[in-house]
Amino acid sequence: MSAEPETILEVDRISKTFGGVNALEDVSLRVRERQIMALIGPNGAGKTTLLSIIAGTLSPSSGQVRFRGKRLNGRQPHERVTMGIGRTFQQAHILSGMSVLENVMVGCHTSGQAGLLAAALRLPRMRREEEDIYLDAVRYLNLVGLGPKADQDAGSLPFGQQRLLAIARSLATEPSVLLLDEPAAGLNRMEKNDLADLIQRIQEMGVTILLVEHDMELVMRLAEWVVVLDHGRRLAQGTPAQVRRNESVIAAYLGTEEA
Repeated sequence: MSAEPETILEVDRISKTFGGVNALEDVSLRVRERQIMALIGPNGAGKTTLLSIIAGTLSPSSGQVRFRGKRLNGRQPHERVTMGIGRTFQQAHILSGMSVLENVMVGCHTSGQAGLLAAALRLPRMRREEEDIYLDAVRYLNLVGLGPKADQDAGSLPFGQQRLLAIARSLATEPSVLLLDEPAAGLNRMEKNDLADLIQRIQEMGVTILLVEHDMELVMRLAEWVVVLDHGRRLAQGTPAQVRRNESVIAAYLGTEEA
């Protein structure tokens, strides 16, 4: 009998207050290794705020975040990236004026080891690292289907492809956990199907995924566990089937059967 996957990411009683308004209140969740967990809820429920706290771009008012058992509170975002936490944003944040390939190479550089002196002197170690970064960037571009666009200006990509590029750049940091913030927003049905296939391939690579998403069809297709937030509090959690039947979730978010 196979062992239960270990918890890789733990959110323990996180609260966040902005000017006296509770964006999050006493939220806890545990994400298991190689799991796809979806975080859903109405606009303003606190989903992106929670991702920002996990990624380190926001600090919690109270509570703790732990990654592989290590406390993350007080660690800077770049430290968390180095530890293995990658993130995409609702906006793709593409570096226009740089090629598609160069955008991904920026992500690869976060794990570089050669150092500034080696880079300045163009030492053999630095040259080897640059070659490795180039090959890794090409590999991630091919994974998301943008290999043929490698030399194109990133800013000229269509919206859907910019989202794929943002995922490739996050993967280039070699995350153990990938935080995806509404990756399907603005995509057409075919693009969403391709995105779902890509997310499943990323999971098969051994990456754990925490997905914030409004598209319920995508969530029900991909997620193994769903956590529902409403007004900053955890309203429900369970398998997609359990959440779909939960009357509180239906009333707060999914809508009545008649609707």
